[in-house]
Amino acid sequence: MRLFSKILWLLAFLAATFCWMVLFEHGFSMTGFSKGVREEWRTLTELVSGKEDPTAKDTPVNPPKRQ
Repeated sequence: MRLFSKILWLLAFLAATFCWMVLFEHGFSMTGFSKGVREEWRTLTELVSGKEDPTAKDTPVNPPKRQ
């Protein structure tokens, strides 16, 4: 039972940290928070799964040199 308690505390800590960082990066308003959660969750799932979003812009592998 103690392990279950520790796992719940860890999950609560991760959720609170995620929300706190979204608030600081996207602003302390409901619209900024809701848009930020969607954006950061999409970024986090792409990072974990290793798949890129097909709507993301393609960047060239070798950008042109500056003149």
